[in-house]
Amino acid sequence: MDPPSNKSRLPFANVSNNVNHSSQRSLNVDVPEELHRNSYSVCNDDSFFMFRKTYRKPFFVGTDPFAMLSDEVLLQIFKWLPKKTLLTCGEVNHRFNRVTKDETLWYRLDLSNRRIKVSGLSEVLSRNAVVLRMAQTSVLDPPVYICPDIPQQVKLQYLDLSMCQISKSLLRALLAACRGLLKLSLENVPLDGAICEEIAENRNLDTLNLTMCLGIDATGMRTIAKSLTKLHSLNVAWTYLSQQAVKELFANISPHILHLNIAGCRTTLSDDALASLMKRCPRMLSLDLSDCSLLSSEAIQILCKSRKLEYLSLSRCYNINITSYLLLAQLKTLRYLDLFGLLSVNAIDTLKKSLGDVGINKYYHSSVARPTVGSKRTSIWGIRTRE
Repeated sequence: MDPPSNKSRLPFANVSNNVNHSSQRSLNVDVPEELHRNSYSVCNDDSFFMFRKTYRKPFFVGTDPFAMLSDEVLLQIFKWLPKKTLLTCGEVNHRFNRVTKDETLWYRLDLSNRRIKVSGLSEVLSRNAVVLRMAQTSVLDPPVYICPDIPQQVKLQYLDLSMCQISKSLLRALLAACRGLLKLSLENVPLDGAICEEIAENRNLDTLNLTMCLGIDATGMRTIAKSLTKLHSLNVAWTYLSQQAVKELFANISPHILHLNIAGCRTTLSDDALASLMKRCPRMLSLDLSDCSLLSSEAIQILCKSRKLEYLSLSRCYNINITSYLLLAQLKTLRYLDLFGLLSVNAIDTLKKSLGDVGINKYYHSSVARPTVGSKRTSIWGIRTRE
């Protein structure tokens, strides 16, 4: 049989032939076998298919690709960005501005060694930061005609203002907005009676660092010690407390105190005051009495009655007889003893033999209640503040 003509190989002719033959079969019309075979070969020929190259427009042209992402996905992206980049992203559009203000992105913040305005501090506080480090930061006072706008209630729990340059009025306003602080450091920041009252309002405070803070009088000391019943770490070294302030502290301090640094009370801390302290706080674990020059050998006998004391510092307590330190062998719980500026090398060796495993002169600086210890400055009280 002759092959099909070129006309029958056209796609449209093939389709029509196929339809015709199918309709004939459906009508029970007898069709020759050769015609069935020829139509089948025509229908399966590659010339039946028509190919067309199409151009698809990219989906992002003229559309917002971020609109396809949920707020939860955006948060997962934004959490890896530095805080400066977050502020820039907040200026893109209204949605980014809303998402970048989510409090989960501002849980911790490090503003140390910077100069910031009160408006910037207010903006940070309004974003509900929980961990805030502002060590050695300068907070610029606003102009006289502008009232500082500090949020009424903030969520701060860990606040480090060590060596921060801030006016007393701003500090008072900042602490007035804090009622849930757990740990606070105001090292080398001037205080007054009103600021002491604001500190005392944080009833859940357990760690307080007031090293080198001037301006704490007897009333302020009594307010702090009496109100902070959950306090277990307190550092008031070199605050030059008066004798009455020391008395108020020892009479009202929480019996549950574990760590206390009261170094620098050269003329105000006596043996009798120390006896009252140890009687009120039997759970004391570490005690720093460095440069308390009035203490005598009787203080050693008072300290030996403790059943919990593990760390003791008596550096530069010159009125204590050197041989009295041998009595500390009775203090079975003692692990570390600092006696800088008192003993010679030979005397220290003799004392080591008498005290056994007690480490002598291991710590040059006290770590009681301090937010940072050592050279690392990326965390406060063990909580990271930097990205």
